[in-house]
Order: sequence, then structure tokens, then C-alpha cells
Amino acid sequence: MDPATAAMMVLLSCSPSQAVCKPLDPSPARMFVSLDECQVALANRLAGAPNGEIVGRCSPVDPSATGSLPAGYRSVVVTRGMGANAVSSRYIVLHKD
Repeated sequence: MDPATAAMMVLLSCSPSQAVCKPLDPSPARMFVSLDECQVALANRLAGAPNGEIVGRCSPVDPSATGSLPAGYRSVVVTRGMGANAVSSRYIVLHKD
């Protein structure tokens, strides 16, 4: 996975028949640094709704494109080389104040 790719959790609250679903707590967005971290949090969240009244999914997003990073994280660009041979990579890193 691209080091600058994060994930967002999308949760829906559904009727008992799951015929009608609506976004659960639309704000703030649940952003995670990695898809794996999101999937662990999703499993924990869905465990509290064993009858299927909440459904969810983790979707990868590029936080550098959306401008939305998880709290406490920053985007860092590292450039290796010089001139025409320079290669840049974007990383999401934990930032401690």
C-alpha cells in the first residue's frame, strides 16, 4: 500500500430488515492511518451490534488529496536524489506536539 494512503470508516444504521439504512453519526469522519487499523476498529465497532443493525466498511483514501488526516498525524514529503534524478515519496507520520 502507498505510504500516504489512509482509510476512512463508513458506518450505516439499518432497520431490522435492513431495507432502510442511513449514515451513522456523519461527523466527524472516522479516519485511520492504515486500512488495517481501520478494519480492526471496524470489527470492534460491529461487535457491539451483533444483530446487524449497524453495517460498515473501510475504504482507502489518499489523505494528501483530500487534505484530511487523522488527528495527530502529518504528511511529510521525502525527496531522494537531486535534479532530474530526484524521487519524492509522501508519508503519513505521527506528530507529537
